[in-house]
Amino acid sequence: MLFRKFNVLVMLILGLAAFGFINTVITNPMYLVRMVLIIAAVGGIFYFLYKRFLAKRFGGGGGKDVNKYKQAARYSAKKYQNQPGNVMKKPPKIKPSPQTKPSVSKKKKRANDHNFKVIEGKKGKKKNRAL
Repeated sequence: MLFRKFNVLVMLILGLAAFGFINTVITNPMYLVRMVLIIAAVGGIFYFLYKRFLAKRFGGGGGKDVNKYKQAARYSAKKYQNQPGNVMKKPPKIKPSPQTKPSVSKKKKRANDHNFKVIEGKKGKKKNRAL
């Protein structure tokens, strides 16, 4: 029931908006053009301010790391391009060797290369408690 009332209310608002838009187009089209240009200008100003100041602060404008990477890539390309005898060679093609199936045993061996360290505890010491 509430959904129907909401749906009717939305349709009424959209109908009034369409009526107002058509009325403005017929009676005063230059007002409509001027409003569209003003909205576009304000949006452009906000976009410029965002890109200029806020995007760099919040990571949306490329950031310092990306600019440093691009600068280093340009420097590296320039440095290694001018050296004589530095011709980029194609990497050698690796022929796939026929692979043999590894022998599968019933028990898998455990790898002993773990990163755990044994810490000596206080198992042998008795707690000193007051009775």
